[in-house]
Amino acid sequence: MLRKTGCRALALTLSIPLSVALLSAAVHAEEHYVLMMGIGYFPDYVYPTVGDTIRFVNNSDLAMSAVATDDSWSTGLLQPGEQSIIDVVAGMQQSYGDLLTEGSTVAGVVDYTVEPPLDLERNLERNHEN
Repeated sequence: MLRKTGCRALALTLSIPLSVALLSAAVHAEEHYVLMMGIGYFPDYVYPTVGDTIRFVNNSDLAMSAVATDDSWSTGLLQPGEQSIIDVVAGMQQSYGDLLTEGSTVAGVVDYTVEPPLDLERNLERNHEN
């Protein structure tokens, strides 16, 4: 029979590999969606974190793009129904627009530097009743 100190040492020895495995597991990146609606993007502000991805989906009847204002990243020209995924990386240009469609003034922002203005995870909760 093990003494109390022996049991604790055994438990600690067995828990160390499990703790290391849990800590070294990759953090799951989130995917955010932006719908291209012809007259704009929905949402026009996205709040990802570095390491997340943004899936741009052309949900309009027109070809559209999302291009960083400094041309550092682009979805390319997407035909109706097409999609493109952009990785969110530190230092990437945050503002973008439909720069590949002549005369388009739609614009959006990828803001990975601040928290969303609302607690989006609580959106499904019922409103508090008085």
